[in-house]
Amino acid sequence: MSETLTSLSVSEIVTSFLMLAGAFLILAGAIGVARFGDFFSRVHAAGVPSTVGVATVLAASAVYLSAHMDQVFWKPLLAIVGLFLTVPLGTEMLARAAYITNVKPAETYARDDAEDRHAVEHKEAVE
Repeated sequence: MSETLTSLSVSEIVTSFLMLAGAFLILAGAIGVARFGDFFSRVHAAGVPSTVGVATVLAASAVYLSAHMDQVFWKPLLAIVGLFLTVPLGTEMLARAAYITNVKPAETYARDDAEDRHAVEHKEAVE
């Protein structure tokens, strides 16, 4: 048992921790998509924890590959930057499209900031 623990390098421990954390976050996002009642909650559950979970897995791959190739491995880090630039925008655009097409939330919201602007023309209701 002690031989196994001493043979692990710091990069392998960090990689393992990051992989487990990323897998947990991705699982939390998947459970949220399955359990939440309306489209808007599901989009939020799919976007936020899954983005951070995938970024954590990519960071784990960058740590592991950098340690074993004896150079900094930039491709996963560039993918993380691309991920954080595109996923929030895509999530927001999906929610906006659902709002415009009158996708109804599971509960009535306390206030609707976009309703006061009257700039959004609603389409036929989608049930």
